[in-house]
Amino acid sequence: MLNENIKALRKKKGFSQEMVAERLNIVRQTVSKWEKGYSVPDAEMLERLAELFEVSVVELLGKPEGKASAAETSEIVQQLVLLNDHLARQSRMRRRMWKCVGIVLLSFAIIIALIMILSMGAFSVVTNTASEERITYELLCTLDGEEYLYTIVCDGQYQILEAGGDAWIANHVQTEQYGDANVLMAQIEDYFEDRNGTCEIAEVISPARKP
Repeated sequence: MLNENIKALRKKKGFSQEMVAERLNIVRQTVSKWEKGYSVPDAEMLERLAELFEVSVVELLGKPEGKASAAETSEIVQQLVLLNDHLARQSRMRRRMWKCVGIVLLSFAIIIALIMILSMGAFSVVTNTASEERITYELLCTLDGEEYLYTIVCDGQYQILEAGGDAWIANHVQTEQYGDANVLMAQIEDYFEDRNGTCEIAEVISPARKP
């Protein structure tokens, strides 16, 4: 409910996510996470958002004006703070998990490399297969009844190796200025969703190339 209210009020005021971020002195990605429900603003930020959108905190939270007491509003704010803390802990746990996965994969790659060296009977240079992993993202976007296709190929570190598709997307999102696949996909997705379009992303992991 809160994420939908933030997005609806932002559009009602004619603000872009960048404009809201500038007025609140935060990054645009924070506003995007609020609207997608990945995180929630704390109590102080709720008040600043309400002031920016010219509504009360109660209205921002989704209750009609006058239907919630001060005590109820305070309780809701506290619940949001707890939820934000919970989401932050989950995010930290995911980062730690992926870090562990990365260590395991790296160890596995080293073992494979050693086996290859021993099997050849010489200390030749062996390419780290993990670094050659190629991930392909296929984006199908729609806007005003038109479909647009865009493909992004990146390495295991999400650095863009190749990108291309409908020139319409490249011209409107200025795709050439991005080097990180995650950032570029977020920019394309936000562009279409902000204009009531859609953007579906399919991921295809290609096998590592043999040396």
